[in-house]
Amino acid sequence: MLTDKLKTTIQDAYTRILESKEIKPRYGQRLMIADIARTLGNIDQQNPDQPNICTLEAGTGTGKTIAYIVAALPIAREHKKKLIISTATIALQEQILLKDLPEIQRHSGLNFSFTLAKGRKRYVCLHKLENFIAHKNQADLPLDIPSSEVLLNNKDDILLYDDLYQAWKKRDWDGEIDSWNDFIAQSSWLPLTSDQHQCSGKRCSFYNECPYFKARESVFKVDCIIANHDLVLSDLNMGGGFILPSPDECIYIFDEGHHLPIKAINHFSYSFHINTTLKWLEQVNSTLNNFASLAKPPAQIQRIVTQFPEQAKDISTEINNLELIVKQFKFPENRFSSSAGNTSGSSGEQILRFEFGQIPEILKAQCLQLLKQFEKLSGQLLQINTVLKDTLDGEITGLKTEIAEQWTPALAPMESRASAAMNLFEFFTKKDKQGQPPNARWLKKNDSANNSYRSGSHSKQNELQGIELSCSPILAANTLEQILWSQCYGAVVTSATIAALGNFDRYVLNSGVPGFFNILPSPFNYQDNVEFMVPEMRSEATQYQSHTDEVVEILKKIIDPKKGTLVLFASKKQMSDVEYELLRSDDIWKKLLLTQGQRNKQVIINDHKKQIDKGNGSVILGLNSFAEGIDLPGEYCEHVIIAKLPFSVPNNPVDASLTEWIESQGRNAFMEIAVPDAAIKLVQACGRLIRKETDKGKITLLDKRVITKFYGKKILNALPPYRINLNVPID
Repeated sequence: MLTDKLKTTIQDAYTRILESKEIKPRYGQRLMIADIARTLGNIDQQNPDQPNICTLEAGTGTGKTIAYIVAALPIAREHKKKLIISTATIALQEQILLKDLPEIQRHSGLNFSFTLAKGRKRYVCLHKLENFIAHKNQADLPLDIPSSEVLLNNKDDILLYDDLYQAWKKRDWDGEIDSWNDFIAQSSWLPLTSDQHQCSGKRCSFYNECPYFKARESVFKVDCIIANHDLVLSDLNMGGGFILPSPDECIYIFDEGHHLPIKAINHFSYSFHINTTLKWLEQVNSTLNNFASLAKPPAQIQRIVTQFPEQAKDISTEINNLELIVKQFKFPENRFSSSAGNTSGSSGEQILRFEFGQIPEILKAQCLQLLKQFEKLSGQLLQINTVLKDTLDGEITGLKTEIAEQWTPALAPMESRASAAMNLFEFFTKKDKQGQPPNARWLKKNDSANNSYRSGSHSKQNELQGIELSCSPILAANTLEQILWSQCYGAVVTSATIAALGNFDRYVLNSGVPGFFNILPSPFNYQDNVEFMVPEMRSEATQYQSHTDEVVEILKKIIDPKKGTLVLFASKKQMSDVEYELLRSDDIWKKLLLTQGQRNKQVIINDHKKQIDKGNGSVILGLNSFAEGIDLPGEYCEHVIIAKLPFSVPNNPVDASLTEWIESQGRNAFMEIAVPDAAIKLVQACGRLIRKETDKGKITLLDKRVITKFYGKKILNALPPYRINLNVPID
């Protein structure tokens, strides 16, 4: 419970911070502290079904980080739990690690330790590094390096690995990529890393020196751990307690929590690519033969290896049969993008989405055949890896320990990949639970594939198509309930934009989060500092050409060439067309415009700020990624112009399946999904204008639907309390 002692600790810490930094208390911040303390402090250990979770919308300027740390950290320590702060972006993670936590530690009077948790791929595998160094002068990889990931004739990599090895031996480098004093390309770095399947853990001879396990050990010792949503979900996906402490030992803070559902969907999606799997089967055969030749494994393993070529042939035959069936289907001409997190799509890529996730019986029958094949293969590879692990554990298996240690990194991922294929076919064919949202299931055909592969042939066959099967949940609610909400000791979900149209219905639909909800007041004086304007317009935003022409016409009139302006578009085509028309109309635009896609995002932001610092004007033309997460305070942005309401069409199989499911229940998907999502995105875009209390400026929306359509009033009411002017004449 929230004892008087805890209340005093929290109040004293907050007061000390305010006094030390000479800042005034913010009403929204105090409410946030109270909501978190009440939710987490009243954990009733006699009632495990009571959700100790709160979801809070706290806008820019609230001071979220101070609020959730001051409130949650003393409670976590009192209950002997770890506080996990998870973010969606590196920028916020670095801010919390390098600025916020050190300041709170220095000014609050709270005594706590903290560290940053990183994934295994950020650390070198010393076993691999030493092996590559030992064989760097050999033309071919010997059998005791069962890796096809590295070509040792790459002189740059050889030099790099030498430098890394010598620096590690001298203790000048700790084995983490981020602490190396120069850039390392991913293609050079990844062969030096391991994953949970390749790593032999405590059985490895380098375990006591391993950079990853040293870092992991420190993670389990501190009070507060900074992570990201992907890392948290990866740990939960494995059952929890592998990368981070187990969820029942943790209180989670999900900052930028509006990203969590889509991250979860991506983590629990499966895919199977025909061409790469055929190639992989041949690699498995080669690796197993090398293993059997060198290691002389026990008889039961020898039998698996001996029988594998015939088994691989059978699997390849079934995969080819699968492709023949898929080729009979008529793919629609429209282009989906292949995942919920990617809306761009690839040229030549076609998607066939199955309505309500129901696949044809002929396809289902073939997938069931492949499910049996990969269940068998996964079991056989598990047998091999069990022998390797038993050997490393000191059991008598007939293998030498050094051989088992050498081959685990090569053979363990094969079991993992076979299991992934098994999971795909299992989820692709299993019946969805009645009354629950169905899984989205689809096929992807890439007409432009030029590296297509067939077993027994290494030639490129441009005429062949790359085909991929995919399956994904359409909502993360059930998954997050099973692995997170029902398992964690407590949690806080927060974001500047997490409610939609004044409520949390859309977020609950996505995430399934239970508990307490609140929208906290902003410290900003929006009424006096922001004018939100919708000009008088002739065109409809849905009429592309006439709307684009009018956008160009209005931009010429309302952009001040001496100030900082951000213009946001819903489509790359309209952004490009507007840029073209502006550039050809007057030379002044050549000096003003900075367009997304022409340079790196951060370079554009830096160049924009440099121009403003010189007293010049600058105009950024950007898409959705510039509508969230960028900081242009003060004179850097005095005018945000939004070309049209940011409605999303269901342009990927997951969103299309969700829309289909909602409408099948007699509900209105447009009002349940499209309008709330557009309202959130509009608020995010508008949020680029006011970043601190002294900021002022105006926002212009070039879309009259907010005035003429029945849903327009809902969207306007969801905005902060700006001064709103509609149908403003533009001279």
